[in-house]
Amino acid sequence: MKFTFNWLKEFVTLKVAPEKLAELLTMAGIEVESLTSLREPGTSQEDWLFEIAVTPNRGDCLGIAGVAREVSALTGGPLKTAKVSAHAKDPGMAKRVSVEIKDRHLCPRYSARIVDETRVEPSPAWLRFRLESSGIRSINNVVDITNYVMLETGQPLHAFDLDRLPTREIVVRPAKEIRKFTTLDGVERELLAEDLLICDGDVPVALAGVMGGMESEVRESTCSVLLESANFDPMAIRRTAKRLALHSEASHRFERGVDPEGTVAALNRAVYLLSELTGGRPVKGLTDRYPRRLKMPTILLREERIEGMLGIRMDGKQAGKILQALGLKARRHAKSGRIEVIPPTSRPDLTREADLIEELARLHGYQKIPAALPLLRLSGGKTDDRLAQERRIRSFLTGEGLVEVVNLPFTTEKLNRSFGGLWNGSSTPVTVQNPLAKESAEMRLSLLPGLIENLRHNLAQRAESFWAYHLGKVFRLTTDGESEERQCLSGLLYGPRARRGLRSGEETSTGFLDCKGVVESILDLLRLIERATWLPEGPGVLHPGRVASLQCDDRTVGYFGQIHPDVCDELGLSPFFVFELDFEKLLEYAPRKITTRSLPRFPSVERDFAIVVDRAFPSQRIVSWIKDLNEALIEQVQVFDQYVGSSIPEGKKSLAYKISYRADDRTLTDAEVNAVHQNLVDRMSELFGAQLRS
Repeated sequence: MKFTFNWLKEFVTLKVAPEKLAELLTMAGIEVESLTSLREPGTSQEDWLFEIAVTPNRGDCLGIAGVAREVSALTGGPLKTAKVSAHAKDPGMAKRVSVEIKDRHLCPRYSARIVDETRVEPSPAWLRFRLESSGIRSINNVVDITNYVMLETGQPLHAFDLDRLPTREIVVRPAKEIRKFTTLDGVERELLAEDLLICDGDVPVALAGVMGGMESEVRESTCSVLLESANFDPMAIRRTAKRLALHSEASHRFERGVDPEGTVAALNRAVYLLSELTGGRPVKGLTDRYPRRLKMPTILLREERIEGMLGIRMDGKQAGKILQALGLKARRHAKSGRIEVIPPTSRPDLTREADLIEELARLHGYQKIPAALPLLRLSGGKTDDRLAQERRIRSFLTGEGLVEVVNLPFTTEKLNRSFGGLWNGSSTPVTVQNPLAKESAEMRLSLLPGLIENLRHNLAQRAESFWAYHLGKVFRLTTDGESEERQCLSGLLYGPRARRGLRSGEETSTGFLDCKGVVESILDLLRLIERATWLPEGPGVLHPGRVASLQCDDRTVGYFGQIHPDVCDELGLSPFFVFELDFEKLLEYAPRKITTRSLPRFPSVERDFAIVVDRAFPSQRIVSWIKDLNEALIEQVQVFDQYVGSSIPEGKKSLAYKISYRADDRTLTDAEVNAVHQNLVDRMSELFGAQLRS
C-alpha cells in the first residue's frame, strides 16, 4: 500500500521525521519497503511517499486511518477526525431506492446514500496527485472520490448512476442462473452460480467486491449518484477474483477482511467530499441493511502469561494502556490483575491471548525485549530409544542395498482400496477436503502405493532393478470420526539385487526367500526373531502361494510376499516382492533391556529328529511348544529341513529339527540327554499326532 506523509498527518499528529517514522513502523511489523521524496505539483510542497507491506491478516492497515492508529499508538500523537456529511432519518429515502440481501453470509452489511445534482468533471490537482502517487489512475471526480475514501478508510466504495437503475431495487444475490456479465473494462465474464452480484431488480449491475458494470457506470451526464458501501465474505470475493484473474484494489481489501462497522463512516466521508468537489446535494437519508451483526470475543489476558511468553514483566496497567491505544476495550480487575479485552471489529485477527501478547511486544518494542537462551534441562546423556531403533533399521536396510524414499502422505482412492494396510478392523481413509489433484484425494492407508509409484518412475527412467524402503506414517478415520496415525515400515524388491565388490558381476533374480531374509534380519535387529510366528496367509493383493504374515502373541504385525499376478496386470508391472511391518507394534514387543552372560564352560550336545505332518502344519508350532516347556537342559531349537518327496505320503511333509542340550555346571552324559530327548519326542508325537521318521 502507498500513501504520502502529508496525507497521513491529516489523521494523526506527527512530530517525527519521515525517516524515523519508517523505522518505527518497520520495527512494529509494518514493513516500509520504500520511502521516496516528492513535490506536490503547483505548490511544490515537500512530501514523502511511503510504500508499506501489509500482511494478509492486517486488512485494517490497508487504509490510512488504520495506519494512523498504529502511528498514534507508537508515538503517542493524538488521532484526528476527518470531516463527514452526517446522515439523518429521511422517510423519502425508501421511495428512491430499496436494498435486499438474499444471502447474509455472503453479504453481512450493505449501506447506501444518494447525492443529487453532481457535476462530473476532472478532479482537482491535489486529489489526482495523491491518487496517482498511490498507484491509482484518475478518472473523474466522482470515481476518484470513491477511490480516495477507500485509501483513507480501507473501505471500498462504488458509485452507480442512479438514473441508469430503472427499478432502483438493489438486490445482493448469488448469480445462480445468470451466466454472463460485462464488467467496466468491457470484458464479458463467465459466471458461476456462487458468484455474488449486485442487481437492479433482476439485472446485474456489478460483480460484488470486484468490479462494477458498464451499464450503470458514472458518466459525464450523471446527475444523481448512488453510493454503495458494503461488506462481503472474503472467501467468496477471493474465489471469484482469482478464477476470473480480475484483481482490483477493492477485491484486494475484501479478500483480507473489511470492518463491517465501517461502511457508514466511509459513506458519510465520501458524501462530504462529493458535496465539496462536485457541488452535489446530499440526500440525508441512509439505507442500511445489517442482518448479521458481528460480535467480537472477550479475551482474558494474564500478567503471568505475558511474562512467560515475552520474558519481561509488564503489569496490567501498562498492558491495558497499550491495548487501548490500538482501539481495544480493556478492563482490568484490580484484585487478580487480569484484563478482559474486546478487540474492535476492524481487528478480526485478534482471537486469543497469544495474539494480544504479540500486540504488546510490537508496541513495547521488540528491541526492548532482552535476548536470552531458553532454559534447558540436561537429560543426563539419555538417548531416544525409538530414534536409535530407527537409525539401526535405516543403517541395516541401506547395507542390504535398499534406498530410502520419502513420499507425500496422499494417494488415490483406487490404491487405498487395494492396499488397506495393517489396520485392525475397518480401514476408512481420511479424505482431503480440497486436494490439489485427483491423485491426492485421500491420506494413505499403507506405504506401498507410494513405493509402487516410485517403482514406476524408476522403470520409466530405464532402471533394471529397484530395491527401496519407506519408514513413515499411515492414516485412517476411526468410528468416532477422528483421524488415527501409525508408523509403519514397508519395502519393495524388484529386479536383481545390486552387487558390489568381488560379487559385482553376479546377477540373481529376487525371490521369496530374499524378501523373507530382509524381514527376518529386521526382526533379529529388534531381537524379536524368537517371538515371531509365520502363517501362510496375507492380504488379497499378494500371491496366495507366495505370502506369509508375521505374528507376535497372536497379533498380526506385518506381512510379505509377491504381488498377485492380477494386480501386476492391472498396474502394468512385472512381478515384484513387498513387505509391510507395523513399526510401532514391533517396538512394543522389542525388549527394553539387553542382558548378557558369560560364555558356557561346558559343551553342548545336539540331537535331531524328523516327523511327518500335514502339509499345512506350521513348523514354528513345534519350536514354540518346546520353548514353552522351560526344560532346564534345552538351550536352542531350530528347524533345519523340510522335505516333500516320493517317500512321503500325499498331502504330508517331513520336518527335521535340531535341539541343543547344555548344563551350566557339568558335561552332560549321553544317558541324560537321551532320556530327556526321548521323553520330549514321545510327548510331541502324542500331542500333535505326528509320525516319527527313523
